[in-house]
Amino acid sequence: MDDHGSTKLRAAAPASASGSRVPDDALVEMLELLPAKSLHRFKCVSKAWCALLTDPLHRHRFAQTLAGFLCSDAGFCKCCRRADRRISITRRRRFVNVSRMAAPLVDATFPFLPPRLQGFRDVILDARDGLVLLARFRGHGGDSPGLHPPPACYLVCNPATARWASVPPPPSSSSSRKTLSRTYLLFDAAGDSPHAFHLLQFRFDDLDAVRAVHTYSSAAGVWTDRAAAWRDGGWSDWGGVAMAPIQPCTGAAVANGFLHLAVDTDGTCASGPNNNLVAVDEEGNTRRTIPLPRREVAEKDWHSVFVARSQGRLHYLMCVRPPHGWLSEEHPLKLLVWVLEDYDAGEWVLKHTVGFPELFDGRVACQFRVDYSVVAVHPDGNWVFFVRHWDGKLVAYDMDRREVIVVADLGELGDELPTPYVPLYTECAALTNKQ
Repeated sequence: MDDHGSTKLRAAAPASASGSRVPDDALVEMLELLPAKSLHRFKCVSKAWCALLTDPLHRHRFAQTLAGFLCSDAGFCKCCRRADRRISITRRRRFVNVSRMAAPLVDATFPFLPPRLQGFRDVILDARDGLVLLARFRGHGGDSPGLHPPPACYLVCNPATARWASVPPPPSSSSSRKTLSRTYLLFDAAGDSPHAFHLLQFRFDDLDAVRAVHTYSSAAGVWTDRAAAWRDGGWSDWGGVAMAPIQPCTGAAVANGFLHLAVDTDGTCASGPNNNLVAVDEEGNTRRTIPLPRREVAEKDWHSVFVARSQGRLHYLMCVRPPHGWLSEEHPLKLLVWVLEDYDAGEWVLKHTVGFPELFDGRVACQFRVDYSVVAVHPDGNWVFFVRHWDGKLVAYDMDRREVIVVADLGELGDELPTPYVPLYTECAALTNKQ
């Protein structure tokens, strides 16, 4: 369909230039059949085509791709300093445009959201297919981006349409009010329920082990406590025996209607020290456990870096040390990019390998989450986006050309990593603009 549609459109362009203009309605019907990658190319055919593809009257019919990143500018929390360091929090937010369009595509301050009480702030936790999940709470979050205390409420919004929904926090006991959580947004604009979203909240103990699971459905409008079901299955469903923590800052991806997370089995699964990719449904049930690519190296010589969906398939990024363990210019750390070619069979194929010196200015080793973080894999291309923490730069690595490009100077980061944003121009009935 893609190749056939592209041929028709290429044939239409010269006909239009010679005076035989193709009707806009006919062009729109052809364009809406194409993937976002092709549409992005066709914006360069002419100014008229670019205007047609970005016209608010039609753009909701077209596939969209990565427009940019929601990035934080940091300040320091004066009321909650720690003895060893100041707590850096998000004070402002801005949009970094990577779409090559001239104007900013979204106001990252989200001025349409309901006003906050003094002392409260909104922190981005997740984003999926054009919807953004924020938590509104007082003070700072956890030591890791995305980790947060019990919020006053959650907010799910669509920046492209300025629509939002307020979600109350799940009920909590006095003992759980000091626990930290990770909350994920499950939404698929192209799925069976484009007008509903789900939230999955995982609560952690002091050892970063999941001890409670709560889910929210916008259709029902209520939270459900899944703790009992979790205790009955729990770690065993995720492939571990004692514990299987969600790997922090490793992303998440929605495929086949399920949320996919990288978890650490802590060497307790029968197959050895593999990490697993778990597929969780909207009710918090583990529907599938997919072993991540096995490396014949000693435990702790490799670790998960990121999980994402790109070009219709799940991708997994991992960092590995050389087999002998000693690092040098000839034997640096490497980043491996795997693609899940066959979802049903769980078949991973190695897509790309790159040494750290190529990625990080000649450095043979960098510490994950300290020196660098992966924040996105381009949904329609072979690009990986990193944050270099030592100089506050957002960079992109082109796997095809093996080139690193500086995208933006972020400066001091707050408690948010840059969040990839793909616009959604269709209305979602679950966003009612009501608290």
